[in-house]
Amino acid sequence: MKVAVLGATGLVGWTMLKLLEDRAWVSGDPVLLSSARGAGSKLEFAGRQLECKEVEAEDFQDVDIALFSAGGNPSRTWGPVAAEAGVWVVDNSSAWRMEEGVPLVVPEINGRLVKTTGKGNGGIIANPNCSTIQVAMAVAPLDELFGVREVHVTTLQAVSGAGQKAVAELERQEKNPAAEGIDIFPRPIFRNAIPAIGAALPDGSFEEEDKVIRELKKILDRRDDLAVTCTATRVPVVTGHSAAMRLVCKEPVDLVRATDALNKWPGVEVDSDPHGFLTPREIAGRTTVHVGRLRAETNNPRALMLWVVADNLLKGAALNAVQIADLLAGKS
Repeated sequence: MKVAVLGATGLVGWTMLKLLEDRAWVSGDPVLLSSARGAGSKLEFAGRQLECKEVEAEDFQDVDIALFSAGGNPSRTWGPVAAEAGVWVVDNSSAWRMEEGVPLVVPEINGRLVKTTGKGNGGIIANPNCSTIQVAMAVAPLDELFGVREVHVTTLQAVSGAGQKAVAELERQEKNPAAEGIDIFPRPIFRNAIPAIGAALPDGSFEEEDKVIRELKKILDRRDDLAVTCTATRVPVVTGHSAAMRLVCKEPVDLVRATDALNKWPGVEVDSDPHGFLTPREIAGRTTVHVGRLRAETNNPRALMLWVVADNLLKGAALNAVQIADLLAGKS
């Protein structure tokens, strides 16, 4: 199948391209698309140098699947254009996630929403927020087992989630902490933690927290009975999001059964030692979501505490999108 990548020059787009190298269903070289600023950039694919071009409507005429990671405005503009041309768009931005009729997909949880496709019947499928994906991967098996009723999460998110410029800002501050200039984050990120990601909302929350709350409910197909709270923080880590979570369930929890359910869930690893865990540094480059510090809450037999880490550029973004493309290609 012919593939295009819009936003190929970004961190997530580049990671998508690397993952596509191993997909036998990809026919020929991917079409690399970008804004005018990125046009002319060259990226390696399977040992060859491919050149990015500025996106135009005709670029989608011979494409079956397009992976988008160029931001909300380009996705709003080009998603319908590509879909109208018969292309299936897997969009990594927030533009379409809560749109009625647009599937929001984590393949291990609700991959049934993705139909094997061919050229001529395109549409848009949304890739969830990076933090939402790893939270959902931990919640889903426990929800099936115990009936999760409340999810309370504090995220500790890597700077790469904000793009290459954010990584450069951290590196700049590491080299010279006294240097002026804050472009990406509201305050210096070096040796700091910032509980503010995205735009400020009227209720006192920030946009990232709202994304986790609304998207998790949509992925689990439970909009009314699932209570979700989130505090999202940015920390001076390059790659790897972490989440400290508390779940309150309908049924009393059993740690042996909980561990077994998580271990059996595709894409999840769990440490059976309640003191065991992985860190962002250890999860970087890995395709799985890792659950650690799994323990029952004292004096509440229905509550579980856990620590969840994942590579935000892989399962949190590029890998999840490519897994959706695998389903579209009939190669799950």
